[in-house]
Amino acid sequence: MFTSSSFDKTLKIWDTNVLQPVDTFSFDGTVYSHHMSPVATKHTLIAVGTKSPKVQLCDLKSGSCCHILQGHKQEVLAVSWSPRHEYVLATASADSRVKLWDVRRASGCLSTLDQHNGEKSQASSEAANTAHDGRVNGLCYTSDGLYLLTIGTDHRMRLWNSSTGENTLVSVQGSLVMLLLALNIGIFVFKSPK
Repeated sequence: MFTSSSFDKTLKIWDTNVLQPVDTFSFDGTVYSHHMSPVATKHTLIAVGTKSPKVQLCDLKSGSCCHILQGHKQEVLAVSWSPRHEYVLATASADSRVKLWDVRRASGCLSTLDQHNGEKSQASSEAANTAHDGRVNGLCYTSDGLYLLTIGTDHRMRLWNSSTGENTLVSVQGSLVMLLLALNIGIFVFKSPK
């Protein structure tokens, strides 16, 4: 089995034996990102980010969209399940925010990452609780799940402690970030700092 999503507003589940879709989920807007947990043993959810500010969770067992996570103000551009905790999901949006969710909780949102680590005196009220000064185009966890790497249109990549949500202040900017944005890289091979 493998999955694909497209600007045709669908998420398709493919049977690798016959190379045909066995299930199709349709959405109201463009699908920008989807991800299935690499460690889940108790659920078969696929998180989907679309033109809508709502993150949708599709259940492979039931064949339906079973849950919606609300909290972003603009389209959701990237989603990534934690490789450490099967119910923790990170989402990135055009609203400059990255949110961490526990999909078992009714309220859902665990935290919103803040590039200023809560020091509002240094940040304008508009930039408070934002991960980047622009759209957040991509994110991925390190293979051990200890850190989350985000990339934004502010020409920066940021590294976050995935347990505390703290900005490690390890920041990369410039031409490398522009190259990654141009190539629309969604998967990073990044080793956790020691």
